[in-house]
Amino acid sequence: MKKIVDYSILAIALIIAVVFYFSFDLENILWNKYDRNVISNVDIENNKSKDFTGQIAGEDITIIKTKEDWDDTLNEIDYVTVTPKSIIKTDVYSLAKWVSPYKKKSNGSSGKKLAEVKQSFIDYSSDYTPYYIIELEDGTKILAQINRGIAKEIEKGKSIKLPLGKKIGFSKTAKNLLAAICNENNVSTDYVLYTIDNEWQSKNATKILLEKLAISTIIFFALGVPALIVVDNKFFKDIDDDFYYN
Repeated sequence: MKKIVDYSILAIALIIAVVFYFSFDLENILWNKYDRNVISNVDIENNKSKDFTGQIAGEDITIIKTKEDWDDTLNEIDYVTVTPKSIIKTDVYSLAKWVSPYKKKSNGSSGKKLAEVKQSFIDYSSDYTPYYIIELEDGTKILAQINRGIAKEIEKGKSIKLPLGKKIGFSKTAKNLLAAICNENNVSTDYVLYTIDNEWQSKNATKILLEKLAISTIIFFALGVPALIVVDNKFFKDIDDDFYYN
């Protein structure tokens, strides 16, 4: 009986810790503290070799509102932004652009090749970036890869103008995995709007993962251990005392 109760307490503490891990939006907290620049078309023209993806879109940056706007956007060239009406998580992920395609061995040499694309209903790896379906002002839906924190805010119904992004191509493997949900939502798989600041993500992705794991572990022990002690002292101690005196 005691083991069943103890395991039940630990299971509940673990569930709470896991729920916290997936619901605590540390990425958005850190992202909002990030001092980004407001970029105009003049800045882009004056620094054509610089990557402005992920920075704040200035007032003169094109806002994609319709299918025609999206079709007219030059892939790999034009910087644009969108204020999505809605967002859908696809459960498909591509290997992050800042991650080496090969795992590193302990001796520093290259090891196993990482999967280019993954599909999972659990978003657990900072090495992969999710594909989302976002809705434009006219109801058209397009694929996008955006900061997870921003995506969660849009899911909550907030109106957010996305950071600067570009229309880019992506792998056939990802297109195949996205085909079903894209067909269901009438979404083209020709291109994706990429708005992720690779430099910021590369510096913070592992930090976000480790800090969330650390806090979740603390929560697990902070809830589980005291609960075990209280139950043992209040319930099973009385049972042991009754057994002893009788």
